[in-house]
Amino acid sequence: MTKLLLSFLAVAQFFFYSCHIPHDREIICQDNFKKASDLAYSNPTSKSALDSALLIVNRCMQCDSIKKSVTDLKIRLLITLGKFTEGSHYVDSLELSAFTYPYKQKFNHDNFVALNFASKKDTINRNNAYRQMISDLENYINSNNLKQKEFQEAFIDLFTLKEKLVDTIVINREIESLKIKYPDDANFFDFFKQ
Repeated sequence: MTKLLLSFLAVAQFFFYSCHIPHDREIICQDNFKKASDLAYSNPTSKSALDSALLIVNRCMQCDSIKKSVTDLKIRLLITLGKFTEGSHYVDSLELSAFTYPYKQKFNHDNFVALNFASKKDTINRNNAYRQMISDLENYINSNNLKQKEFQEAFIDLFTLKEKLVDTIVINREIESLKIKYPDDANFFDFFKQ
């Protein structure tokens, strides 16, 4: 009878802990993610704070429920810390599902490459990388039927790049033509006017 009771308790305990461990891990991940975010955003110029935030974020990498947010924060931290080579290797190591939208993996990789050129004062290769990113993003936008959020984020990324290379007059002309092409998004495009 004692053996049966102990066996029952062992099985019950196994099921109890197996059900709660993943849940507890997710809670710890979310807490760590919040700590890293708070640390990074409250000390955006402190290298030690940003390095600490990066260490905390690395502990969250196995948390599926917040993987895309963790990926995004880690990319922003690597950019802010100037770790461009590490950033491009990190992006390459990820599955496409780690990103909010499919274009983001290549976009982030190429951005790290361009930033690496910029850090070496190589403006020719930086500008070539940005031009290629603009072309890739325009092709992506034109060849996919994007939902509203992805549509807007893709255009935000596109115009962030164009502001680095393209004259204001050209950008404003393009915005006017986009307002004609996408009349429901005219107010959104007005945001980019300079």
